[in-house]
Amino acid sequence: MTIAACYLSTEGVVLGADSTATMFVQGPPANPLGSFHHYNFAQKVFELGEQDATAGVVLWGLGSLGDKSYRTLFAEIADEGSKMTSLADIANLAAARFWAQYSATFGLLLLRVRDLLDKNQNRTPDEEKEYLGLMQNLSGGFCVGGRWRDNRSPAAFEVLFSPASADAPQPRQLQLGSRFWGWSNLIERLVFGMDEQLYLRIEKSGKWNGTPEELIDLVSQGALAQPQDLPLREAIDWIYASIYTTIKSVKFSHLAPVCGGPIEVAVVTSDRPFRWVRHKRLGEAISAHQTQEGKP
Repeated sequence: MTIAACYLSTEGVVLGADSTATMFVQGPPANPLGSFHHYNFAQKVFELGEQDATAGVVLWGLGSLGDKSYRTLFAEIADEGSKMTSLADIANLAAARFWAQYSATFGLLLLRVRDLLDKNQNRTPDEEKEYLGLMQNLSGGFCVGGRWRDNRSPAAFEVLFSPASADAPQPRQLQLGSRFWGWSNLIERLVFGMDEQLYLRIEKSGKWNGTPEELIDLVSQGALAQPQDLPLREAIDWIYASIYTTIKSVKFSHLAPVCGGPIEVAVVTSDRPFRWVRHKRLGEAISAHQTQEGKP
């Protein structure tokens, strides 16, 4: 799981994420029962290009793409899109290239999801559990943000993917302000007064007699209105604070540590290329180990 974030302002785009990757580790043949492990030094924010790149990407959900890493995929996208002139073109290219790799890697599982979808209300309890597990484990997305080449107008595009989809996802351009993905429950509760899952549980409980719109109107009375165009440094503060608060809420809860590790934040502004605000060094895991041992 991930807490990923984007803030789009008229000055630029801020991208941020935690560093925890949750992976299932299969046991040896003699004892094949595996378990989930949490690795705290994964990278989820990438620069699109090498020198003077003018865009970045933040991702959430699916931890890997089989025999091709996200790092390699986004590097190839940057290479292929070097002659394109708009960020929208880059977002469309990224969606298409991602979907091709996703479909090749998880083809059999995607066929199974569609088979379970066809059964609809006729799924057995075991099939329903299988379906929900596949939907959760194979869903996610990424956000492409910044500008492209000589274009000075910051923009951001959200790309959501699901195993229930038959075709490549279509990028959606974001409006000014913040967006959160992955483990966004805490921020949704803080800003909107209620997260999406709680809203759905109340609506389906049979205890609510009003309309969905009336429920939203009632909850929104406790919402915290957010500025839609923060100054750049304030936007960085908001993104960092939101990710940090989410990490701590998970740490001090009954939940598995699905968010954590170093927070990474990057910006692309209308007058400067991609810049890291906070970024892990390659030796970060070693440094953390030495710190735990009490070494400098």
